[in-house]
Amino acid sequence: MTQETGGFAAFNLNPNILAAVIATGYEEPSAIQQQSIPIIMAGQDMIGQAQTGTGKTAAFALPILHCIDPAKREPQALILAPTRELALQVATAFETYAKQMPGVTVVAVYGGAPMGPQLKAIRNGAQIVVATPGRLCDHLRRDEKVLSTVNHLVLDEADEMLKLGFMDDLEVIFKRCHRPVRPYCSRYPATVDPCHCRTPSARSATREDPDQDPDRYRDRTGSPVGSR
Repeated sequence: MTQETGGFAAFNLNPNILAAVIATGYEEPSAIQQQSIPIIMAGQDMIGQAQTGTGKTAAFALPILHCIDPAKREPQALILAPTRELALQVATAFETYAKQMPGVTVVAVYGGAPMGPQLKAIRNGAQIVVATPGRLCDHLRRDEKVLSTVNHLVLDEADEMLKLGFMDDLEVIFKRCHRPVRPYCSRYPATVDPCHCRTPSARSATREDPDQDPDRYRDRTGSPVGSR
């Protein structure tokens, strides 16, 4: 094993996921990945912020895939994104990392595409659902139980979802997740109070933005993340 792959091997990820990571050409985990992957694998809530191009999607996709049970043909993880473009991008990333995980399927749910095939994929047991809030609410009006088996929830670019006025849709979605979910919020700016989303309190992850005040990002003990 090379020194580069050893960086990701240290997370004890599923070997099939690790093989897919190596195949993508990743060398060493980025800062957001180093901080986020162990927290998510431990089943803890978190908020993370990182600049574009730092591997933010892999920071939550890899540990979520590690926790997925391929034998269960039901939605297990829900990733919400503010736009169709981001939803497709995230879905493609999950498919790339799950390429060597037989039985794991991903569905992208977004407006501007027929609803029938999307709902069919969910009902057929896609374990990973990547969706825009508005279209997902459309599906919930047809079948309010489509999220009843979800236990991992990601708000990707949550600040953008709030800016675009998706708060009411998010409230509907949260209420339809019948199981206790483990929420992970990505890219919250310091100017947005995470409590506005009314999700459970979350543990902050480090982010690669030296211009932000680190004291604004604290875990549940009140200590700045990265100080221990």
